[in-house]
This record gives sequence, C-alpha cells and structure tokens, in this order.
Amino acid sequence: MSYPLPLIPLMVLASIIAFLLLSFFFEWVERKTLARIQKRIGPYFTGPGGVLQPLVDFLKLLSKKELISEGTDILLYRLSALIGVIILAYGFLYIPFFSTDPLLSFEGDLLMIILVFILTSFSYLIAGTSVRTPFTLVGTSRLIVQYSLYELLYLSCFVIVFFQVGSPTISEIVRYQEQSMPLIIFQPLGFIVAVLSLLAKLERPPFDLPHAKQEIAAGWMSELSGRTLAFIRLSNNMDLTLSTLLIVAFFLGGGSGPMTSTTPILWPVYFLIKALAVLILLTLIEGIAVRVRSMYLPMRLALPLSSLLVVQAILVIGWRMGL
Repeated sequence: MSYPLPLIPLMVLASIIAFLLLSFFFEWVERKTLARIQKRIGPYFTGPGGVLQPLVDFLKLLSKKELISEGTDILLYRLSALIGVIILAYGFLYIPFFSTDPLLSFEGDLLMIILVFILTSFSYLIAGTSVRTPFTLVGTSRLIVQYSLYELLYLSCFVIVFFQVGSPTISEIVRYQEQSMPLIIFQPLGFIVAVLSLLAKLERPPFDLPHAKQEIAAGWMSELSGRTLAFIRLSNNMDLTLSTLLIVAFFLGGGSGPMTSTTPILWPVYFLIKALAVLILLTLIEGIAVRVRSMYLPMRLALPLSSLLVVQAILVIGWRMGL
C-alpha cells in the first residue's frame, strides 16, 4: 500500500511517538510483573496503577546534574546516547504494527532490521568505551562477549524464518502466516531460542553479568548519569519493545486473528496482546531464574542454543525439499 506523500512526515512522527509511548508502557508492564513475582507493589502512585512512572523517571533523569569522569571522550559519550534511540525509532517504521503494510518496506527489509540491531549494540559499546574506569572496562569486555554470541543467535532465528517463507520482507512473512498458520507451530525451537537470546542480549537476569551491581557496580553503565543515562535507559527499553514486536511478527503472525479482515482496527489490538504475552513470558523467566555468577555459564549456554537452531534449520530445509 502506498501512502499520500504529504501525509508521510505526519505518519512518521505519529509512529515514532506511538513507539516511545509503547516503550514506556512495556517498561511499566515489566516492572509491575516483576514486582508481583517478588511480592512487591511496583509502580503505584504516578498515574493509574503507576503507569506514568517510567515516563516521569525519564523526565526526572533529564533534569539531573550530569557528572562526567575525567578522561571521558565527550563526543562518543554524547553520540552513544542518541544513536540507539534514533536507530531503534527508525527500525519501528518497518514493523507492521498498525496494519499488514508498515510505513516503510522494501524487498529484503529484514536485512535493515539486522543492521538496526547491530548499530544499537554498537551504541552500547561506544557508551562503555567512552568512559575509561575499571568498572566500565570490565563491564564492556563482558558486554562484547555476550552480545557477539546472543545478538547473532537472536538474528539467526529470523534467518531460519526466511528459509521457510522464502521472502526477506517482513510484511510478506506476516502475510504468509496470515494465510497459513503462525510460524511458532513450525519452528518452536526457533521461538525458544529467540526468547532466551533476547534476555541475554538485553542483559536481563540471569544474563546480567555486563552490569552486575554486586560485582562491578553497574559495569559499563557505572559512570553514566543525567540525560545520557536517561537516553541509554530509553534506548534499552526501545530495544526490548522492538525485539518483542519482531518475535510477534516472525513467530506469532503479527496482528492476525479473528475478524481482522473485516475489522482492521483489531490488527494492532491483537498485535499488542501477543506482544504483552511475550513480554510477560520474558519477565517471568527474568523473575524466577537464578542469577548466574559465573561468566562462563552464559557463554556455554550459547552452544546448546546454537544446536537447537541447527536442528531447526535442518528440519526447515528438509520440509522445503519435501523430505
């Protein structure tokens, strides 16, 4: 579907605002669910049920005085905070969240999403290396090892989806599922690996070694403060939101569901419900998993997850060849 040219800037702006609000909402759901698991109340006072607390926390951090360590590379320090937010907002425009036709789409846009995540990871590395203190250096070294393994695993899950569908275009992958069945039925192993890899690449427990507060303060985030910390945290929440939406688009059929062909408004509703289900699943694992204290165990987990992906790829290729 082609949109009227004069409306495109307004639609881009509206989509980016919607994505930012969705990211704050996802943070609230995550914090609230985690609090329930740990028998706490969680965000409560700001807005109905505390739903505005993430937004207020972001604004509060923006107004805080920023302390920058001596020897910091100021240019990289500032750039790191902005690169992730801008790149991830751009990536959301390729997600068919409001309808089967995203605002931006081209043949092979799956590669663009892969590039978005690589650049986002790069912005975290820039943030960690721009400040040279023992805590940030140790945290950044752990971050490099963990990201290089799990970001690759996470993106590999989508490449196997491409093998089955035969199209590298996100909207085509969603339409394929709309006309047949969600790919989680054909590729359950890929879905499991995608969920676990997402926890690791976002440094959620039990994979939070790069910023383990008990060992290395906050690791690569130790020296971040004020507005830089606000944007890095926002970038991390946007990363969680975009990654969750991608899992829904690639494995759960996007917003497809009953009556979506006759009532298009139901498409984003179904999409959001599925995304919240995946988010709660991620938070449950985060809440009940035992924290890993060894640097080597998360690395060793990459091997069985890779094996699952290889098995999945063999099954998919065999199915396409009619074996």
